[in-house]
Amino acid sequence: MRVRQLESFVCVCESGSITQAAAILNIVQPALGSQITALEQELGVQLLDRSPRGITTTPAGQYFLEEARDLLGRFATIKKNIKTFNNPEPGHLSIGLTASLSMLLAAPLAQEFNRQNLAAKVHIIEDISHNLPERIAKGEIDLALAFDIASHKAVNCTPVLTESLFFVTGPATEFNKQGPIDLAELSRATFVISTEKSHIIQLVKQAMEQLHLPLDVTYQIESKQAIKGLIAQGTASALLPYGVVAREVEAGALIARKIANPPLTRTLFLLQPSGYPISGHAEAALKIIEKFIAHLADNIAFELVEPADEQRLYRGRTIQP
Repeated sequence: MRVRQLESFVCVCESGSITQAAAILNIVQPALGSQITALEQELGVQLLDRSPRGITTTPAGQYFLEEARDLLGRFATIKKNIKTFNNPEPGHLSIGLTASLSMLLAAPLAQEFNRQNLAAKVHIIEDISHNLPERIAKGEIDLALAFDIASHKAVNCTPVLTESLFFVTGPATEFNKQGPIDLAELSRATFVISTEKSHIIQLVKQAMEQLHLPLDVTYQIESKQAIKGLIAQGTASALLPYGVVAREVEAGALIARKIANPPLTRTLFLLQPSGYPISGHAEAALKIIEKFIAHLADNIAFELVEPADEQRLYRGRTIQP
């Protein structure tokens, strides 16, 4: 079994077609088909169901697909780490953050890394939570902070904070009051969202459906600045993490109220590779990140995960303030 075979198998599964996978991999279709057949013969089991409508994985193939992805992620990390043994230059370190966390942490983290003269070039990368575990597994990112992610065999996921979600509105609307807002009241508001696929929107929709209440989503705009402008005008409201609107709220341009009865929260996870020790650079960066996590607990939007909750969700060490 060769790495190239694993890469080919994953590509075929993800594209759903040997023809498309061959084009992506820049090899002829018969050669790719032979690789997959040889892999099935070596394993002694059928991995793919082939039909005129395309390719689907068998139960064995689905299991092997997950294992192949994990193995390719490990190979990528090994290749990345092994190069450091012969590299006299300072190491490179990549930290992944979501957009809302980037607004809160990117600049302070960069300044602290520089102040402590970390012996590595640090690159802070912004991406959606869903993508960060896979990028950790592939060795593209060394450490990350992400919300409500699924477990991953190649990634240690430690819950560290819970974040409250906020109803954000303009000063001139009927919702301009102090204190939390009941979930049921959201049925009277008009909302602007960035995408229907947003985890936050799905979370709120599910909660509203349980109360048999509608959610009026009238506007869809990708630009965060345009969304905040629409809210400030009083045209629409939004459901956002506090970090996205912290500056505007502090300046009085927007109003942010926690959602209550029931409260809506999501869990922040600290992600790092599993199965092998992290580098010395990453260990030093991890200590800095842990301090910032403890400081975030003082923010209006965050609370530290209690040890009992942490053990219930995933195994991992407690972050001490």
